[in-house]
Amino acid sequence: MRERRFPVGEDGIRRAVHFLPGDLWETVRRSPGDRWGVLVFQGADGSELVRVPLAAWLPEAELVGVLELSPAQCLRRTGPETLVTRLRIPLEVSNAPWDLAARGEGGRRGRQVIRAEHRGLPRWHNWVRAAGMLGWHVALMAAFSGGPSWTRPVAAGALFLLPGADVVVRVSGWWRRGRCDAFTGAESVKPSPGAGDAVTHRARRTAAVRVLPGEIVLTNTVGEERWLAHHGDHGVTRLLQLIVSESECPLAVEFRDKDGEVRAFLPSGPWFAGPHGKDCWKYLVRALGVPVSDEWCRPAGGAHHWSEGHVLAEDARRMAPMAEAEARRRTGWYSSVVDRNEPFALVLLSAVFLPGLVGGTGAAVPAGVLAGLTVGATLGPQLCRVLFSRMWFDRAVGEGVQ
Repeated sequence: MRERRFPVGEDGIRRAVHFLPGDLWETVRRSPGDRWGVLVFQGADGSELVRVPLAAWLPEAELVGVLELSPAQCLRRTGPETLVTRLRIPLEVSNAPWDLAARGEGGRRGRQVIRAEHRGLPRWHNWVRAAGMLGWHVALMAAFSGGPSWTRPVAAGALFLLPGADVVVRVSGWWRRGRCDAFTGAESVKPSPGAGDAVTHRARRTAAVRVLPGEIVLTNTVGEERWLAHHGDHGVTRLLQLIVSESECPLAVEFRDKDGEVRAFLPSGPWFAGPHGKDCWKYLVRALGVPVSDEWCRPAGGAHHWSEGHVLAEDARRMAPMAEAEARRRTGWYSSVVDRNEPFALVLLSAVFLPGLVGGTGAAVPAGVLAGLTVGATLGPQLCRVLFSRMWFDRAVGEGVQ
């Protein structure tokens, strides 16, 4: 991870400006990270040094809608407002709406403005894939235009860069996860589902609520993590347990901040209704060390799901057990990260050179080998993942089993 440092004062950051989103629907479509606005740290001459897209710093950004949370609330929840206060610089709200295209990407003295957000994929991954597609197109056109024979293996090799870059990212991610010690010393609570809630091997291995000294990490069945502050101005300060009025059964648990806003929504059935559920609940309360209160509620009649109408209704579904097909879809590389139609396209484009593997001569042989590697790197991990999922990972191990 690259680190950049800026002084605060005369030769550095002098103020922060919150630019509100312009056309909301256009912003959501073109630049969803800017949908609650952008906080810009500026120098003395008004030059932009750092841009902070607020949606990228909101843990529940994918769960709450833009109409349910105002830009001012998002600024307060994500913490930059507190940071600005501690830096002792003024915070202004711009009357002009944020327009990334109009503002351009240039910074002071020709330097690029730092955009403070996490990237799901490294920059080189996109560069390599773009170079691969360009190289394949140019070399293939040269080959079919009567160019030298070596253009065929060059085209096949360029196409191999696409799945090759994917494989490198996936292997390096697996390697880093294995060596990561971020959860060392964390107090972990695993789901204890009640009768009727089938639990899979994936859920037993992956889903957890981990309590660290400074953070609370909620992980669902497919490994999606949400990091909340444990303490501080925008941290979790209390738990609210929703109880059904008629049956007096716990329905869900809300993680609330000091302003009483819900930051996470955990369904009680899959987490605390099983044989070890009461122990899990007590352990979570003790680990968090925050006040707990109960609130009586009545699920809306006629709703498709009991959480319907709640501001974090989607959270109740994401933190509950997932169906096998949904779990595979959400963890698939080509369905959740890269274009889902890419495997078919790569196999189809490689088919031009595959005959070189059988009875080929000269440059057709390496072209065929590279095309075969492209097909293997594309379909191999996919087939292994599906078989592993169906045969073990996403098979139910029972109901109410810890």
